[in-house]
Amino acid sequence: MADNGRWRLALQLPAAVPLRIPRRWFWLGTIALGLFGAVLIATSPFYGYIDFPFFWAGGRTVGTPALFDPALRAAWGHAHGIYLSPWVYPPGAAWLFVPFGLWPLDIAFWLHAATMVLLVAASGLLGARVYGLDGRVGLVMALAWTPCIASAIYGQNAPLALFLSLLTIEGLRRGSDSLAGLGAGLLLYKPTLALPLLGLLLLRRRGRALLVVAGCGAGWYFAGVAAAAGDWAWPGVWIGSVGGWYAPDTAHNIVRTISMPGVLQGFGVPAVAALGLGLVMIVLALPRLVRAPAAEAGAGAVLVGLVVSPHALNWEGALLLPVLLWALGTATSGISEPARTRLVVGAYLIAPESLMSETIGISSLAVVAVLGAGIWIAGAWRFERSRRPGRALRLAVER
Repeated sequence: MADNGRWRLALQLPAAVPLRIPRRWFWLGTIALGLFGAVLIATSPFYGYIDFPFFWAGGRTVGTPALFDPALRAAWGHAHGIYLSPWVYPPGAAWLFVPFGLWPLDIAFWLHAATMVLLVAASGLLGARVYGLDGRVGLVMALAWTPCIASAIYGQNAPLALFLSLLTIEGLRRGSDSLAGLGAGLLLYKPTLALPLLGLLLLRRRGRALLVVAGCGAGWYFAGVAAAAGDWAWPGVWIGSVGGWYAPDTAHNIVRTISMPGVLQGFGVPAVAALGLGLVMIVLALPRLVRAPAAEAGAGAVLVGLVVSPHALNWEGALLLPVLLWALGTATSGISEPARTRLVVGAYLIAPESLMSETIGISSLAVVAVLGAGIWIAGAWRFERSRRPGRALRLAVER
């Protein structure tokens, strides 16, 4: 890199970041990826706002029978010119979308997209704090990570789950049970994403944090009663609705899945075998989840949770950001250079393919997630050049 004062002021990478990449290329590359995502957000209205009408309708019908009753919901959608699948989130989650339901669909989409981008930025800054990075680095890494921006493109809400996951991890790192429990408890708005961190709290015997989670769970239950027009038995209705929706939706989104069971089923592996392999991965991950430092264990729990999930799609790849920040920000990751740079940069470069996974037939994020989980579970792998003739890489496990 040329010794140019202006470039050094604008583009200098903090010395603590152990990447072997020219500073100028780090900044320019991440900014370019962020701008790429912004352009894609701008094109979303041409595709009918993709998934956003589902959540917009939730914000408009919350507190009425039309939220939860499939027939009434379909009729409401037909009256407003949109197709609506059953509401498969816990009904209380619909309250989160009331601010967007107050506006017409087109304006609501842009407000929602702006909110998701702000949550991505907040997650980058929080993640930088958790993993000891400069805030600027965390910010651009979050905005450049394609799945984060994909949530805004598709009208999804993974950035909220990312922020709450990092809040839980920060609570674990600081030893704050109230913060960890609050993050995990609020994450119950989408229980499948909360389960890995709840399991980690249980493994770590954080009883007080789990009590906070239980309090949040009670709050979500009563919010659900109000959202479902006073139906106190909504959990049974919700479970039945999810059960009927899961199989067809999984089959429809098989090329967008980033989980190992989903990918394997897409290649014809029986569901029982695919889910069984996921269970094996959980068992193999347990020692590291119990013994690793809290911030690392949090990133690992979220990573493994995505990989073994029966239903994790491209936009939920936003939750891979903590493990990327961990790999970049800690000298104890065990991944020596230049392999660390190659792995992190490679993940960023192939992530945009996930936006075209319908055409290609498999999501690149599945490769990132499964490979990352394999490396993390195996131990802190150290890739280094071997001096032996004919070998380019040697893998050694740090004990």
